[in-house]
Amino acid sequence: MFSMKHAHMRLLLFLGIASIVLISCAGKEEKSELLSLLGVDEKIVDASDQNTDNTYDAITLLKRGEAYFVKAEYIESVAEFERFLSLYPFHRMAAFSQYKVAMSYYHQINSIDRDPAPMEKAMSSFQKVVSQFPQSLYIDEAQEKISELKQRDIQHQFHIGRFYFRTKAYPAAIVRFENILSKSEEEPMNEDVLYFLGLSYFHSGDKDRSMKTFQDFLEKYPNSAYQSKILKRHPQLKNAISRS
Repeated sequence: MFSMKHAHMRLLLFLGIASIVLISCAGKEEKSELLSLLGVDEKIVDASDQNTDNTYDAITLLKRGEAYFVKAEYIESVAEFERFLSLYPFHRMAAFSQYKVAMSYYHQINSIDRDPAPMEKAMSSFQKVVSQFPQSLYIDEAQEKISELKQRDIQHQFHIGRFYFRTKAYPAAIVRFENILSKSEEEPMNEDVLYFLGLSYFHSGDKDRSMKTFQDFLEKYPNSAYQSKILKRHPQLKNAISRS
């Protein structure tokens, strides 16, 4: 009885210390303090070495997940931390695990012309940090990453829209550009997006929608570098400039 109580107290003490250490390193890229607390050498740890007696023990799952993360084996890291969350959803290290899931997906993101799946999964995972653990240590960085990923998603959508435009698939380009504009009226890229939306309408043969789009463009961006190109196609829009 004493030994079980003593073991429980040691676990609580470890988790308390781990929480304090994780406060100090939240949002930083460095060696794993968690593995150090567990007495694990992250340079030699073999995360595939599983003792069948404690395969699904909370601390073992955390150790394996963090070991995979440190070694940049992010697919395996996600699997371990998600297994931890499914078995211990109310554990005091659940916020840490959800954050690590998000960061594991984040580190799998490549350039804007690559597979968007890791970016979408990272976004969803960071949103879970915000919605499920609003008082956690990771809330600020999760919100920053969400803002960053929204911008990257817009860049990805714009890249696809430009591809459709270059290949003369104008209806598909229109869908992409309109989707970007529907998300926010204040995005930094909206000047470029609105311009290419007007061009897509123009080349698709819908001159009325093109003129309306360019009229909106000139009212919003009267000093745009695109102005002369627009007026070559719709010289009658000079009135829109004089009114702005």
